[in-house]
Amino acid sequence: MINAQILSAIIFKDVSLWLVEPNIYSVYSPGEMPGAYDSFGVSTIYDLVACNRLYNWVTLCENALASSSEGWVLDIACGSLAFTAKFYANYSERPVVLLDQSLKLLRKGKSRLMKRNGKVPANMVFLHADALQLPFKGEIFRTIISLNLLHCLDDVKTVLKELKRVLTADGTAALTTLVRNKRWSDSYLNMLARSGVVVPRSPGHLLSAFDDLDMPVKHQIKGNLAFINYG
Repeated sequence: MINAQILSAIIFKDVSLWLVEPNIYSVYSPGEMPGAYDSFGVSTIYDLVACNRLYNWVTLCENALASSSEGWVLDIACGSLAFTAKFYANYSERPVVLLDQSLKLLRKGKSRLMKRNGKVPANMVFLHADALQLPFKGEIFRTIISLNLLHCLDDVKTVLKELKRVLTADGTAALTTLVRNKRWSDSYLNMLARSGVVVPRSPGHLLSAFDDLDMPVKHQIKGNLAFINYG
């Protein structure tokens, strides 16, 4: 089991951890709830909108994790594991940190794992922390997965800098995000943008952020979803 001692070895020394409940740790003070998705109803919108059933998230995770047989794995903004729980419940190869700023979503994710597996796998731990200010030391993670985070942020470059900082030199990252793609469904993205749920960008605008940070990537656009691989 990944306990506080093991987790403390990969985070900054000045970061304090507290056990929220079994398998969930937080870098925030008890009672502090910084996550926007902890607000009433928004976590439900996340499950309905951000996680599209048309895409095979399990295959995406499998491909990302198959890139290496060793090293730590980080899932940034793992959310409620709405479509990845069925994969993570049976994954035991490497240690995995499932990170999100929403404690409510982390608890949902834990519940989903336990329903499928009867328990949280011993190689996994949930961490309540901020993707824009990751608490980890540099070059810790061999594999990073981030599904549907970038379109939630005004500041994309900060999270990309953090991702690059904690990724090992030979590591890889797999990301997805919603983008405008000159389709009829762009109108829905614009509607969500007006409600503050997403920050839609064109593929060119998104990829320029990676270019500015000297992060060469491969990408594929399917409908309004961009699949991006770095490293």
